[in-house]
Amino acid sequence: MKRKLLSLVLSAALVLSVAACGNDDTPVDNSASTPQSSEPQPSEQEKSSEAVSSEESSEASGGVATGEPTVIRFGTHWVPELDPYNTDDVTGEYTMGERERQAALAGLAAIKEAYNVEFEFLQYPVDVSSDLMTSVLAQDPICDLALMWGGVEPTILAQNVLQDLSPYTSLFEGDEASWLLKGSVFDGYYLLGYEFGETSFPLIVNMTMLEAVDSLKDENGKTIYPTDLFKEGKWTWSTFKDYLGKIKAYYSNVAAPDGAYYDYVQAYETDFRYAALGAVHANGGAIYDGGVTADSEETIEAVAYIQDLVDQELLTPCHLQDDFTPEWLRGGNDFGKGATVFTDCGGWMIGGHSTECAARGESIGIIPWPMPDDATVDSETYRQSTNGGNSVGVLKGVSPEKTELALKAFILYWQTYHKTIAGVDTIAEYHEAAALDKLAGYGVDLYNETYGDDLIECYTYIMSHMSTNYANMMGLWEDYNTHDQWTEILGQSLFKAPGMSSYDVAIKANLTNLTNKTDSIAAVLKTEGVHDNQKPNITKEKAILAAGSADVDWTQYFSAEDAVDGVIEITADSITVNEGLDLNTPGKYEKAVTAKAADKSGNEASSDLTVIVYDADNTEAPTAAAKEELPTVALNTETSGINWSDFLESAQDADGVDVKDNVTADLSTLDTTTPGEYDVTLTVTDYAGNTAEITVKVSVVSE
Repeated sequence: MKRKLLSLVLSAALVLSVAACGNDDTPVDNSASTPQSSEPQPSEQEKSSEAVSSEESSEASGGVATGEPTVIRFGTHWVPELDPYNTDDVTGEYTMGERERQAALAGLAAIKEAYNVEFEFLQYPVDVSSDLMTSVLAQDPICDLALMWGGVEPTILAQNVLQDLSPYTSLFEGDEASWLLKGSVFDGYYLLGYEFGETSFPLIVNMTMLEAVDSLKDENGKTIYPTDLFKEGKWTWSTFKDYLGKIKAYYSNVAAPDGAYYDYVQAYETDFRYAALGAVHANGGAIYDGGVTADSEETIEAVAYIQDLVDQELLTPCHLQDDFTPEWLRGGNDFGKGATVFTDCGGWMIGGHSTECAARGESIGIIPWPMPDDATVDSETYRQSTNGGNSVGVLKGVSPEKTELALKAFILYWQTYHKTIAGVDTIAEYHEAAALDKLAGYGVDLYNETYGDDLIECYTYIMSHMSTNYANMMGLWEDYNTHDQWTEILGQSLFKAPGMSSYDVAIKANLTNLTNKTDSIAAVLKTEGVHDNQKPNITKEKAILAAGSADVDWTQYFSAEDAVDGVIEITADSITVNEGLDLNTPGKYEKAVTAKAADKSGNEASSDLTVIVYDADNTEAPTAAAKEELPTVALNTETSGINWSDFLESAQDADGVDVKDNVTADLSTLDTTTPGEYDVTLTVTDYAGNTAEITVKVSVVSE
């Protein structure tokens, strides 16, 4: 049955990545999407698809509404991946992949038939953090359903602009809908999800490298794979530790390939933070679970297990950039080289690393993080961690009636979307289809006669036993500035940083570093008003001054504006000049001047200005050198979009001041519509007006 389903799924070429762009909050196009009625009209095939009836949807809704449809505004930071009618401004082609687009159209048809609802997808004009807040403050919410990129949730929650959806939780009862409601935070339900997650950094293994270890074979000489142990209910912490010990004993004298960080092949090289996260969730623990639980017995026990693996040198941390911060992608990179047997790897990297392994004739597997010795695969507490993806909330100011309708439409839309993508009838059936698709995309050897089916079973289990790492959503995961968040506390305790005790002691001593952040959000949510937590935006002009300049008015180089308060004056009192700035000596002075601006809510922003000082009396031409390896230009590139400074290794005036940005090109000899090599003359101009020319070869190539 699995083989048949696999063939069906792979032939359908499922693509599960849907709306939004992860943690990237910068829209590709800042223009908002127009309502569907003004978008290109659907094709006859699409009209036919939208007209298909949905008896199941109608029955669930209690009948189809009539009259003018209700428009639910669905806000996002990137419309092209959410709106099936959105087209590229240049090509005119739809921006969604065709399979996702057809699934989205099916979802739109379902909510139209069931509830007489239409989604209007609109893009935030500036930024989700400011646009939601200012619109609710103005008592004119910008949208009804607000999509938030993963990681911005604590900022939005601290604004108190989202409705607590607790009165509507009954809409999410049952397996078909419960996955769409994220867990309780701050005693309320504020966040929805729509993506089927995957583990944050799943545990992956080189299955072929295991086969070289004789101590991992049974009495018949057959390798005992992790998949075998998982199926038998024996994939436990103690088994994993013993397993790693056997691998270490074999590979400790095997030299690692060139380019690996460590000299010898490692049993389990990984970013310890994700290993600890896997162990914590496998043990039924969490860093945040409605409140900070980083000091819970389950979490402490899981970290102690990781500490034991580190102390026994069975878990080799990725190269540490400082005393406790790992080079987080190193384990995956070394895995791809064949320098470690196990690692926890970012999902977006697995496909590339599996390709590296396949080039050597090796196969990889993705397996559940092992369970505690006293657990079973059926234990409610045995879960796999996921960061939860993007979130959706309902803004304050949306009426109760419209909120309920929006939630019903949201549920039906995403149920229909995912079931259409997978070609199944229920969400429960979706998990196996999704597992197959994901594994195929990762390059896992699903057709392996020995363990192919077992790998499918393992990943199906992973996808249906997720536990969200709300610490990531609550801003408790890491803070590179203060080093007082969970991963920093974990790392300092594991590696015994000065003044830091073992984790069980350290977490209790440093717990307030975590609870202060969540307590501040909780306090805001108990109030009635919107809380402005957005800093003013400071913009700056270039500061290019002739040597000997005096009495400079630095305020003219800065301007500030706040989303709520509008323009904020930059005064001389808010300016600080660095003592290292010498206006008499030519040079480039980084962070020479700092301006600060505060809004009426006390949010303060600062911005540093780079000052360039040049000799106005200089008459010597600048010098310029081309890069040894020049970049290429893609066929049909608009010449106005070429950054010619990228072709220069250096460009300096007579005093050594960098003028690489002051370059222009003679385009009379360049034809980007025809492949070939062209001599292009670049002119570099220094700040005193002196020029120099250099000729570079520009290669126009077909992509």
